[in-house]
Amino acid sequence: MKSHILIFTLFLFFAQSFKSQEKKGPVAKFSFNDRIDYNEINKQKIKLVGVDYTEDRFGNPASSVYFSSHEFSYVNLGTDKILKPKKGSISLWVKLEHVAYAGQGSTINPFIITKCADREDYNEAYALHFGMESERICVAGSRDSLKQVAIYSMTKFQRFVWHHLVICYDFDFLYLYIDNKLEGKVAKKYETQFNPLDSVMLGSTASKKNARFFNGLIDDVEFYDRILTAQEINDIYNAPNPNKYKLFLNWLLLGLCFLVFVAGIYYFIKYRLKLILLKEKQQLELHNTMLETELRVNRALMNPHFVFNSMNALQTFILKNENERANNYLVKFSKLMRKILENNMSESISLEMEIDLLQKYLEIEDLRFDENIIHHIHVNPSIRTATIKIPIMMIQPFIENAIWHGLLKKPGTKTLDVSFFIQDETYLKCVVEDNGTGRKKNSHSDLEKKSLGISFVQQRLELFNKIYNLSCSLIIEDKPNNTGTIVIIDLPILK
Repeated sequence: MKSHILIFTLFLFFAQSFKSQEKKGPVAKFSFNDRIDYNEINKQKIKLVGVDYTEDRFGNPASSVYFSSHEFSYVNLGTDKILKPKKGSISLWVKLEHVAYAGQGSTINPFIITKCADREDYNEAYALHFGMESERICVAGSRDSLKQVAIYSMTKFQRFVWHHLVICYDFDFLYLYIDNKLEGKVAKKYETQFNPLDSVMLGSTASKKNARFFNGLIDDVEFYDRILTAQEINDIYNAPNPNKYKLFLNWLLLGLCFLVFVAGIYYFIKYRLKLILLKEKQQLELHNTMLETELRVNRALMNPHFVFNSMNALQTFILKNENERANNYLVKFSKLMRKILENNMSESISLEMEIDLLQKYLEIEDLRFDENIIHHIHVNPSIRTATIKIPIMMIQPFIENAIWHGLLKKPGTKTLDVSFFIQDETYLKCVVEDNGTGRKKNSHSDLEKKSLGISFVQQRLELFNKIYNLSCSLIIEDKPNNTGTIVIIDLPILK
């Protein structure tokens, strides 16, 4: 009997010890993920007015709120007591964009505020804002005109960048943390008071005398009923993307669906073209229509070909358990795919946008190498890149081949140069030059593998020549002594 009592006592002791060591989370949290409009913990409704959902600091869509710097753009988190602890901490992520000069009174842009009393001055129970004149962050609190404290950041606040802000307070002190660093600590010596009828506001002071607003983004607002430790603040600051794997799976599913969709369209159109070709009478107009349709199918095939190669690279990172590189690669790849999909409905693309796509593609390719490729894109000063239109995705296959079949196997410094010149009002000349191993050192199987992307480009150039009576050309040459490859392509300038 005594042994049973001893065992039960030990069980209670260890259970209590484990419970005391368990990390306590926030009492309220607002992450705005997937258009959540309530306190994620207590499911209490909040009020969103004149704000838009946009990307958060990880690039997740519709996962933070954007404020438009006027009186009808704010978030009301409500009046619940859990948002107004006598001793507590508040953590939030903020991206200040433009200084909002609209309004009157105090020259601030408010992030979060709730009041201690129903008056216009000395009314902040706690308030966190950006000083328009000092360009510094300030946290302030007051009980009345005799009890008021404030902390200003030591340096000017950088705009257009996400920052993590934390305020902590109790009877004795008020603290301010910015990006995991303690900016200040000031003696307080009063118990924080709250107006029970006043809401906790984001992006607005909710005041007539001091009416000020905020322009930028806010995300992941968390409330704690205790003073956070430095380690807890560090954990929040370095917390990973909660949608990391969800984002990967979504893009993978989207890529697979896109491949199936394009393949289905391709085989359907190919079947229809065969039926048309069997007809004895073929008019010139019908012939041109077929060529234009084939041109669109060919261009559509470029995207799945590119996605397939990129998925292989991502798979390699995952198999090697290089999760950070895989995540960085996926983020950059998703941004590139968004740009491609945005321009996918149009046959043409501006040279400016094409260069931007090539830069983003080179960035994701850099992630695959232990050492970066030295790459440059040269544009003749006389070229107005924003006004010149060319066929989309015509240059990327040659850059991909230069990297994978020329530079990947080359030891030492790897260089890649892309140059654009105006041939005349009809043609734009592009030259892609690398210092790789050249084609002669590649095996026959390697050449067959890399010919698919080049064949797409050759077919498109031939179709452009037939439809528009042009003379587009493609030349691929090895440099002397297998010191690299030069690709010269004459692209049509589309009207």
